Amino acid sequence: MGFNPIEFSNLKNSYQEKRRELSETDQQFGAIVEKIKNSQDQINKKDVTLNELKLVKQYVSELDEIHQNIFNRDGSVATSLRSWALKTISEKASEYLTMMNTKIQRIFLSEKTRDISITCYSRNSVLDLESLSGGEQVVVALSLRLGMAHLLGASNLNFVILDEPTTHLDEERRKSLVNVLSQLSDISHAGARTPLQFIIITHDAEIFEDSAVEKIYKFESSEQGTKVIPDRKSTRLNSSHQIIS
Repeated sequence: MGFNPIEFSNLKNSYQEKRRELSETDQQFGAIVEKIKNSQDQINKKDVTLNELKLVKQYVSELDEIHQNIFNRDGSVATSLRSWALKTISEKASEYLTMMNTKIQRIFLSEKTRDISITCYSRNSVLDLESLSGGEQVVVALSLRLGMAHLLGASNLNFVILDEPTTHLDEERRKSLVNVLSQLSDISHAGARTPLQFIIITHDAEIFEDSAVEKIYKFESSEQGTKVIPDRKSTRLNSSHQIIS
């Protein structure tokens, strides 16, 4: 009773339309949910990456701090090490000076900006390096060289090799070098348990004529290769030097 087929048909069509719209809405909702899920996954991945980047930033910051304080030339560690090395070299060089007959009694190395300053003392007086004689300059240079050798471990062997020590030296300085080496290798003069021993490689073997060396060897090229020839003069000499020319 009261049934209207037209109204029923319209309601049925409307119902079917609403179901279609609901299906489309469900599909859109599902797509949005999937996008949210994918976005959340991306956020989680980026959070992991972000945390790793924070750790990397902290690591790099610590590396920079280590570099500045330890490996940087002007860092506290490097500055302290240089200060200690210069002090050690100065002390050992001054000890070697006491073994030689010279008016220079003490050497002091100090760092100024990017340079190393060398100060020589005679008692309480400061000596200008330029005013020193050739022999005294050789003494200073050799004392510093031996001080550096001590710092690098040569003191454990009491043994030093000098390669072309006469380069750029005039005749006076060459003779002074020979005298200084003779003093350092003389146990009675050095007052040490064992004298310093030297192997000297030089093209100026003639400077050791009339000096006390143990052996002189000459290296000469030949068709068969390099020949090592003992110098006959060395058989008459007796000390703790070996000269290779």
